[in-house]
Amino acid sequence: MRFPPFDEHMGTRLVRRGQGEAELTLALLPHHLNLRGVAHGGVVSYLLDAALGSAVIASIPREWWCATTSLNIQFLRGPRDGVLTARARVVRRGRSVAFAAGEIVDAGGRTIASATGTWHLWPYRPGAPHAGDEQQRGFAVFEDGTRLPVGKILAVGRNYAEHAAEMGAAPDRPPVLFLKPASALVHDGARIPLPADLGAIHHEVELVVAIGRAGKQIVRDRALDHVLGFAVGVDLTLRDLQGEAKKRGEPWSLAKGFDGSAPLSTVVARERVGDGSGLAITLDVNGERRQRDTTSSMNRSVAELIELASRWMRLERGDLIFTGTPAGVGPVVAGDRLLASIEKVGTLGVEFTGAEP
Repeated sequence: MRFPPFDEHMGTRLVRRGQGEAELTLALLPHHLNLRGVAHGGVVSYLLDAALGSAVIASIPREWWCATTSLNIQFLRGPRDGVLTARARVVRRGRSVAFAAGEIVDAGGRTIASATGTWHLWPYRPGAPHAGDEQQRGFAVFEDGTRLPVGKILAVGRNYAEHAAEMGAAPDRPPVLFLKPASALVHDGARIPLPADLGAIHHEVELVVAIGRAGKQIVRDRALDHVLGFAVGVDLTLRDLQGEAKKRGEPWSLAKGFDGSAPLSTVVARERVGDGSGLAITLDVNGERRQRDTTSSMNRSVAELIELASRWMRLERGDLIFTGTPAGVGPVVAGDRLLASIEKVGTLGVEFTGAEP
């Protein structure tokens, strides 16, 4: 006999989860009640554990793992029917431990129980091979926590006319292709040390394509067959260094390929996103909107970019394509918090710190 997942059996529903907070509901049914006809203590404990744990999950990078190490509950009254609502929040989080608190209220808004707890955190799946955070950078991470080793990172410049204009280029010039190393990758929730004494560092939010099927000279009509999924990415650029390289006709590698210059969100399956067109794309720095556009403004579509890139080089499973940025690029400095978002794809949040000693 195959049993359903435990939370499905319990009947919990996740209402919201994000930014270190979570809210769950549970409609009381006969199997939730004890012999006195009130909610069983185990049901209340489970709901609080699920809510606080969800809040912790919402506060850590998606490839991280966590486990409850302690949960202290205060029971106040025993509900008999109706819908219970559990709300939780992360009070404090470190590198290896998180502290959370929450409560359950009944349909009348009365507090049923409250709880505090601690969670142990791992920046990798427990038991999986790892060698510290540095080796996490060579992977793209899916929603279920599985990882895709990244090969080459191909990026596109001048794919939005307004951005090309703000950079002093003619809007009708063809896109430029360049490469970033896989070591440039960091993930959602990362703290990125900015290079010191190298001039302005600019943000560029981009739709990222994850290749799932290899091919060369791929025709446009079959290009999407090679797409595994999409992600939110930011192409961080040493703008002064790039400007100097442009003047001398040199490659942009140093300006575009430094460690941490390619923040990447969780990868979402292509079937949930479509062909990558018509998606709202935004970027905020410290809560201030810097970039806003739609992927329909791209000069060349996802399919056209795959056709163009594969004309020159073979695309392999695990390759990433950063598809270009809209107008509104600007500087970031130590202490800034960046939040990038693309409709149907997700969000990406990172924080910038001073240079490492």
